[in-house]
Amino acid sequence: MMEFPTVPYLMRVCTLLLLILLMKSGIAVYSNFDYLIGLGSYDITGPAADVNMMGYANTEQVASGVHLRLRSRAFIVAEPHSNRVVFVNLDACMASQLVTIKVLERLKARYGDLYTENNVAISGIHTHAGPGGYLQYVVYIITSLGFVRQSFDALVDGIEKSIVKAHENLRPGSIFVNKGELLDAGVNRSPSAYLNNPAAERSKYKYNVDKEMSLLKFVDAEWGPVGSFNWFATHGTSMSRTNSLISGDNKGAAARFMEDWFEQKGSVKTDSVGFEDDSIPRRISNIIPSLGENRKFVFCFWLNLFIHAITSFFSNIDLGDKIMW
Repeated sequence: MMEFPTVPYLMRVCTLLLLILLMKSGIAVYSNFDYLIGLGSYDITGPAADVNMMGYANTEQVASGVHLRLRSRAFIVAEPHSNRVVFVNLDACMASQLVTIKVLERLKARYGDLYTENNVAISGIHTHAGPGGYLQYVVYIITSLGFVRQSFDALVDGIEKSIVKAHENLRPGSIFVNKGELLDAGVNRSPSAYLNNPAAERSKYKYNVDKEMSLLKFVDAEWGPVGSFNWFATHGTSMSRTNSLISGDNKGAAARFMEDWFEQKGSVKTDSVGFEDDSIPRRISNIIPSLGENRKFVFCFWLNLFIHAITSFFSNIDLGDKIMW
């Protein structure tokens, strides 16, 4: 059986490859159109009714409709006749090793050794409002009462097709990188706990959360801007643990709004905008009830933290290769 690198390893490899591509010319922007850039997007919404949702570990949170459809957004950067890297951003709570294995099997059948575990990274925006049951470890599929084939198939099919579209759309282009502060988009989930950090450490930072957004923009040599993805640290929990509608939550909504705005401008490409979650535990969206106004929310908030702690603990235990089918 093939052994695959861990997700953090893949993320480090792909980030390094992207940085190498960006920095090769000695500056942060490489604009001689010596890259091939491909972007693709495909629906991964999956079952929208009677399936437990992934994120809050709440057995009573069962899907009953759609707020925003979910998408897989693929980005390919290649040097002609040389190295290439694929990054896939999912409107999902997280990626899955089993999903990745199946996607790589399909890519191998299509393209041979062009796309492998060494140059393909699959990540998620960490929405808590997508269908569950697609991960291979028991602890993550307890609340979904086992493996959910429909959820799994929707992800594998959508990821494969988004990568195929990106591959078929490879064209000369440039990559631009920038960063800046984004204010009023999130809050620290526990400001009082943050104050327990030494004053000397807190004095190093302007805010009690990271408000910096980093962005990569892809520009086609002929069509101009065609897509982007970025890193911004906020938690995908604007939709509460009682929500029953499938949604990409705050980052899925941001991507959708960006794509709609892009389309209204009359741009050629409108389906490849990704918002990648970074430093997830550090903050939550500010679209939440006031703790002082809702005692039930306070209870659910701390219960959710406890469940996350237990889940994190058991996720580090190797339960073998058995899967609940």
